[in-house]
Amino acid sequence: MLPHIEKWKLPKSNFPTAWQTVIFRNYGYVSKDKIAKTLRCSEETVVFEAERMGLESESYNPIWENKGYITILRNNWWVLPYSQLQTLLGISEEKLEFILKEEDFLNVKLGWCKPICEEVVYSPLSKEEIAQTKAVRAAIKGVRKIEYCEPFRFYDFSNEANVSVGGEKELIIHSYQTPCGNAFAVDSKEYLPNALLKEYKKRGIKGLWFHSVLSTLSPYPFKPSLSAEYRENRRRLKDLIARAKKYGIGIYLYFNEPRALAIEDFTDKTIEYKGHTVGKQACLCFSKREVQEYLYGAVKDLLTDLKELRGIITITMSENATHCRFQAKTNCPVCASISNESSAAAVNNTFYRAARDSGTDTEVIANLWGWKKEEIDGKERVKGVALLDKGISVMAVSETDLRIEHGGVQARVIDYSMSHVGPSEFSKNTLCYAKELGHKIYAKVQVNNSWECSAVPALPVFDLVQEHIENLQNIGMDGYMLSWTLGGYPTLNLDLVSAFMENKEFSLEKWYKKHFREEANGVHSAVKEFCKGFKRFPFSIDALYFSPKNVGCANLWDLEAEEKFSAMVGLSFDDYENWIKPYPYEVYVSEYKRLLFHWKKGLKILRTMQGNPAAAETLLFAEAAYLHFEADLLQTEFSYYKRKENFNAERLLKITRRALRATKELMLLQSRDARIGYEASNHYFYNKRTLTEKIVNCKNIIGELKK
Repeated sequence: MLPHIEKWKLPKSNFPTAWQTVIFRNYGYVSKDKIAKTLRCSEETVVFEAERMGLESESYNPIWENKGYITILRNNWWVLPYSQLQTLLGISEEKLEFILKEEDFLNVKLGWCKPICEEVVYSPLSKEEIAQTKAVRAAIKGVRKIEYCEPFRFYDFSNEANVSVGGEKELIIHSYQTPCGNAFAVDSKEYLPNALLKEYKKRGIKGLWFHSVLSTLSPYPFKPSLSAEYRENRRRLKDLIARAKKYGIGIYLYFNEPRALAIEDFTDKTIEYKGHTVGKQACLCFSKREVQEYLYGAVKDLLTDLKELRGIITITMSENATHCRFQAKTNCPVCASISNESSAAAVNNTFYRAARDSGTDTEVIANLWGWKKEEIDGKERVKGVALLDKGISVMAVSETDLRIEHGGVQARVIDYSMSHVGPSEFSKNTLCYAKELGHKIYAKVQVNNSWECSAVPALPVFDLVQEHIENLQNIGMDGYMLSWTLGGYPTLNLDLVSAFMENKEFSLEKWYKKHFREEANGVHSAVKEFCKGFKRFPFSIDALYFSPKNVGCANLWDLEAEEKFSAMVGLSFDDYENWIKPYPYEVYVSEYKRLLFHWKKGLKILRTMQGNPAAAETLLFAEAAYLHFEADLLQTEFSYYKRKENFNAERLLKITRRALRATKELMLLQSRDARIGYEASNHYFYNKRTLTEKIVNCKNIIGELKK
């Protein structure tokens, strides 16, 4: 079930023809034969036209099709129809559907729907188009000379830093490059080498969590074809469990079950289990005994086979359709009288009963994200915790419902905040209540990065990280989930958490001295500026999801109104009103300028540091983060001023010229370090080619504004 197709105004091409856009974005990243098949021309034609645009020095690197297919898909989403996307990627419709649905809501990150795109077919250029193509070649002349480091080369741990091994707390993280669809469809050594496991061990990590779909790991009676490869998937998972164990690391499976089925997949035998419908899919009604028995049996069978699986993490009230009460309302007549928390607790209790009856020590952790509130004795907490079996561990997002204020505007944090330190009173009350009931308690936090800026491995705001973890330790945590799919690289941020857990007499000043030696005071002064600036971050879930800060400088601009809406952390257009909410434009821009003011002061200090590898990496990450934050500010201003009645070409010229310089600066940073721009569920937000296209884009806009 592919996302539905809608008619949208397509982006203006930065090249004379649409087929040149396809070649420019994919040459070197997709094999020549696939590009040729897509455009219905010869491979020789593809090579000739690529070289005519200035790509003669670009060679094909097959790693992009294997490990960067989300980047390729995103770059072509607004250009090619489904059929040509499948040809370009060399995949079936079923495979494309799986990627869009299971790669951490990729369909949502692309905008929920597919824009109508006409087939793009090669045709010879006219004289005018040839002249325009020469201008493109001239525009990227300097860019072609930049030598890029090898993409996806992440694990060169030649710098043997002084690290901490952690304390007794369970520290769980998502591995940096782990696939977010079916991670067990390939050998885990492809994305989780032993060198990375070793680094996690050195930083006190005791668990790794993996997105998991139960039908790929156990027999699935409602559509058996979905579980056709479950034995092979289990075998690879067993190998991973055994390999990680050698480093003292356990494996956790993250489940969102039972998954909904496409309505068309219900048969005469299974139609009686059809529950709440949403769009073109329907939940398996969890009030039905047979559905409960399926979940129990599938989990028990899996755990009986995987006796050393460390744990299962569940989420039961998310965006993913599962039981009929996964959202506030239901159209299932059977479940209409059941409360949301009762249904969610029943799913969790079924997981726990299966784990207990399997005879294993597998821990079940219930993530309470999305559960409703209740108020007892004037304290707000999650409703329904008392319905969970006492053997289930309880996890809450630390900063949920944290009250904040910017420019006189009141707002609340949902999750993914490093700029505003938790825990919130709501989460604190929930976790303390769960502990009183006898549950082990976990906090979900982000300590490396967040959707505030996910394209940089870690944000160097060490003091804020330490403050957050210290606040949580004071309420007696048993463990931490330290990341979502983003933030899994073994950085100094992780070492800071581990060092804090390890030493009851932890000293932040001594930690700085340990890693930065004689430059410790200077680095700390710089970080204090980063923290001071980051506290000004105008936080809202809309700003996190819809603003340009994650794709950063690679977001393409258009002087004309774009008539389309930004998508979750992936694509931002000109609908700035949707990402500045709830702040007025003036407040949003003002807070960003204050953030950048302090961040720039910190950068100035760091640039005086000499020779310390830890300080050099801190500077690299800080510079990249600055450019991402600035990209948000610049696009917000550009979108605002281009639509004002008194069109100000000079102001737009100034903004666009700064965007052009920032794009070149970001390209140089990424050319030095393959980690810049990468995140597991999005792959590369940008690469050399997309940043190059932004340079062409900026020069085109500058040319239009000068007319």
